[in-house]
Amino acid sequence: MKIDLYMHEQPKLLASLPTAIGDILSRLSTLAVKPERLVLVGTGSSMNALIAAATALEQATGALVTFKEPEAFLHLPPRPSAAPTLVIAVSQSGRSTSTVEAVRLSVSLGFPTLAIVGDDGSPLAETGADIVLMPIGEELAGPKTKGYTASVLSLLAVASHLGGKPLETSGLEAALDIALAQSDKAAQWLLSTYGIPDYIQVAGQHGHVGSALEASLKIAEITGVPTAGFDIEEALHGHVYGTTDRSLVLIIARDAAEAKVAANLGRALTALGPRLAVCNLSDEPTPYDLAIDWPAVPESWADATWALFPFQWYAWHVARAKGMEQPGMIYPNLGKQLNVKIRPVVV
Repeated sequence: MKIDLYMHEQPKLLASLPTAIGDILSRLSTLAVKPERLVLVGTGSSMNALIAAATALEQATGALVTFKEPEAFLHLPPRPSAAPTLVIAVSQSGRSTSTVEAVRLSVSLGFPTLAIVGDDGSPLAETGADIVLMPIGEELAGPKTKGYTASVLSLLAVASHLGGKPLETSGLEAALDIALAQSDKAAQWLLSTYGIPDYIQVAGQHGHVGSALEASLKIAEITGVPTAGFDIEEALHGHVYGTTDRSLVLIIARDAAEAKVAANLGRALTALGPRLAVCNLSDEPTPYDLAIDWPAVPESWADATWALFPFQWYAWHVARAKGMEQPGMIYPNLGKQLNVKIRPVVV
């Protein structure tokens, strides 16, 4: 299946997902006690999803939140503590070698461990951790689209469950359909206006650091264009100096304060040559906004789920402009050569 078809599945999938996994969450022993310490484990898109949802998890629980790449977890696992601890791991495929081993270690050490996965037949589902199976179906293309957005929303559903405040998704599918279509047009506008940049920089704050990292990963995986993701504050402290008059800076702004920072950066940077656009999720307009009507939801952090729409489309359109008829991983066999996945047995 083509990446664009996976993208089109997202509105219906995301609108139904909180209800679909709600019963699972209510039955899990790992979520029966509100944690005081959260250890988030993942790599690649999974780690980006954890970063995107971390603010919501922290707000819902008041817990101390730490991030561990799986290899770092294996090298130095959390020490036992009197503080109730919850380890949350994410792997859309459930076949990331180091993640599977980290979850096995967490379970063996006695930590309550929750694994969010998209394949119930994967090695991750057989580690002994409590499992939240995301009902997303197959995503055969390497770069995750619906797998990423579903991971973020699943984590937000966990945060809502722990905080005792269910997610409200009524009317969400229709609003996401509109946002997805407008994101497609915005991505085409970026390409037709600025061409293929020599470098793309994406920046966001708080949960949208995860969005920026995932957006940059998606663009790099699919297009091969040099791309990086940063915290906005980090970008302002030097990384924008790495841009040229052929570069494109993309800012994700969640609220009015962030929109004002984005507008200020736009005025200063575009006067020097680089181009800039804002994925503006706030009510504070800037001269650089992509024309997208985003869903209005009570929980402001829920937008970390769908903020990726324009970046998914942008990667797809840039790849096609570079001659890739069916965009996918630009180096499709590299992950296999690096042995980052446990491959299913083919009979």
